[in-house]
Amino acid sequence: MSNRITHLKASHYFSVASQTLSYTKAAQQLNVSQAAVSQQIRLLEDYLGVPLFYRSGRDMRLTSQGQQLAEHLEQAFKHIGEGLDSVKLEPLEGILQVSGLQSFVSLWLMPKLWRFSDRHQEISVKLFSADEQEDIHGGNIDVSIDCLVNRQENAIQRLLITSDIIPVCSPELAERIGFTQPSDLLKCWMIEVGDSTYCWNSWFDELGICPIRSKSLLWAEVNSWYMGISAVKAGHGIFLCPRFMVEDDLLSGALVQAHPKALNTQIQFYAHYAKSSPRKARIEAFIAWLQLETSHRHEQRVKTALHQPLPWP
Repeated sequence: MSNRITHLKASHYFSVASQTLSYTKAAQQLNVSQAAVSQQIRLLEDYLGVPLFYRSGRDMRLTSQGQQLAEHLEQAFKHIGEGLDSVKLEPLEGILQVSGLQSFVSLWLMPKLWRFSDRHQEISVKLFSADEQEDIHGGNIDVSIDCLVNRQENAIQRLLITSDIIPVCSPELAERIGFTQPSDLLKCWMIEVGDSTYCWNSWFDELGICPIRSKSLLWAEVNSWYMGISAVKAGHGIFLCPRFMVEDDLLSGALVQAHPKALNTQIQFYAHYAKSSPRKARIEAFIAWLQLETSHRHEQRVKTALHQPLPWP
């Protein structure tokens, strides 16, 4: 048995006529002739084998079968309308759902997000953190930000940031140890993120130093940049982390770069979104703002107006 709805056009004409109880008014709403409405309803009545309207004096009324069908069709066309609205291209105004790695969201994006809100007050951003690349085709996330090359089909990937990985620590620790040469770093707790690409062994190897010769070497591994940066801010050890995540701390003096040497391998962060997303206007506005923010990374401070309070309602 076919699931295809027969006489969909006639059903639509009847649904409008059942609400207006007038072929003339229904024709006006449908932008067709009265004869076209009458013909379609007659075709539907012939298909069903029952009358759908009857005359009471000069008034048109629904039969019991017509009333029953009108109730079903009202719900059906409402559901169809909601389905069409859910996939059509949305305007700039509305909600944008953004997900990113916890460290990126907490250390870089969240402190700057008010500038996007000032620029686009018509867009409300819902921000989430995730440890893995999000599915941007499921409808729950519009933009996903991480350091992974996108493997999803029908997706657009935009490079946001390319950053050095540098050793940082608290100024108090740097003053106490007195770093004069790379091997002095071995006197501290060596904190690294759980990624073999950005590890201390690589940093020392690039300098031609074998760290395992130090018997007193102490290691600590964390599972996020955020945890490592929090540790060194508290004065605990020295950490290899992306420069852009600690730029403000380096400028303020809350952290210092323990040695000018950066890892030869840089880290890159990307924004990913679905090519066919109905929120394309919103997404492109957000991506444009992200790229504007990242273009200021090499300046001492982003020159923007101070955060203005929203007007009191």
